[in-house]
Amino acid sequence: METERKFFLKEIEVLDAIDETDNLEEYDRLKRLDLIGQLREANKKIESIFRQKARTNWLVHGDANSKYYHSVIRWRRLRNEVKGVYVGVRLENVQFRKLSAEVSESMISNITEQKVKEAVRMCEGSKSPGPDGFNFNFIKHNWEALKHDILTAVQSFQVDGNIPKGCNASFIALVPKVRDPSKLDEYRPISLVGSMYKIISKVLSCCMKKVLSLVIDECQSTFLKDRGLLDSVVVANEVVEELRRCGKRGLCLKVDYEKAYDSISWVFLIDMLQRLGFHRR
Repeated sequence: METERKFFLKEIEVLDAIDETDNLEEYDRLKRLDLIGQLREANKKIESIFRQKARTNWLVHGDANSKYYHSVIRWRRLRNEVKGVYVGVRLENVQFRKLSAEVSESMISNITEQKVKEAVRMCEGSKSPGPDGFNFNFIKHNWEALKHDILTAVQSFQVDGNIPKGCNASFIALVPKVRDPSKLDEYRPISLVGSMYKIISKVLSCCMKKVLSLVIDECQSTFLKDRGLLDSVVVANEVVEELRRCGKRGLCLKVDYEKAYDSISWVFLIDMLQRLGFHRR
């Protein structure tokens, strides 16, 4: 819009310069009048945009108070500017179940060869390998030759919490969610990580599986051993049936947390683990 206005002004200035030499033809005079009309329309459109941005009463404050409306717009922009977002979320007043000291200590006991071997056995052998090029079939078939190095690496991680450089490198692969995807959110990104990283993750997850039921409420009916999604369905059906039978009114609310697992606040996660009684180590 502003570009058109500048164009009309420039054309009118050119015709005015020609008119000063008394060489302006009748056709050019009509063109000048048309340009002036278009310029007025462009000015009205620009003023209309300013009215909408300023969100103030146009009739009260006049229709040509450009300075006023620019000041209002500037003030609104400053007021609406995002100066920062507080993300330090903490559930200070919420009480959680907590692991006992004995259970917490048992989770940091020495990682034995049997635990590592069991973790390797549980991993799918034929999945795509990571940057190191080895899948778990190779490790399983050559366990006796590799077990000393693998156990040393896992125990070293348990002591200092550091993973050897390169072990956590990965290939990122985009798996289509739909046919003929055209947008990024229609792909599912997966990380093809090395075997050592998977072994350490599996050992830690096996330790946590044994105690999750002690800190997660019974209302959480999925993603835990001996709990099933159908339990929630049965409970929901019973509640609806009870309302119907008693002639009561009720509200059923289904909440879907889109992309709930796509981002993690590590500060919040570590704080929660400590409040649940997990050992700092």
